[in-house]
Amino acid sequence: MSCAGSCRATSLNALLATSDVVSLHLPLNQQTRGMIGRAELAVMRPGSILLNTARGGIIDEQALADALRDETHPLAAAAVDTFQHEHAAFTSPLSGLPNALLTPHVAGMAKGAMATAATRCADHVAALLAGRPDGVPVATI
Repeated sequence: MSCAGSCRATSLNALLATSDVVSLHLPLNQQTRGMIGRAELAVMRPGSILLNTARGGIIDEQALADALRDETHPLAAAAVDTFQHEHAAFTSPLSGLPNALLTPHVAGMAKGAMATAATRCADHVAALLAGRPDGVPVATI
């Protein structure tokens, strides 16, 4: 598929096979867990880059590490901000790979994102105090 300007992929594999950069922005749920594994990585365009700032578990980290170690694999690099297991004793098969940029789940910490989150929080508190709970996410036990 050749796209001058823009085009629409008809499947995940078509998207992966024709994209220079794939950036994931979706929730982790039953449909997205393990969505990017060995088979999907294998169809990626030669020299492509994979970014995940969404949720850990969407990408099979071991499959990604294996692909990045394989010099014959089409994937050139990856940047990952979120991992399947995030805790103080961080371990990932991606650690130490020269073509993997790993950050500590801080993609949402940009100045604009933090300002938006603070404003939403204040709006939600004000709505609750004013007796207007509609649209305010409230945890129930």
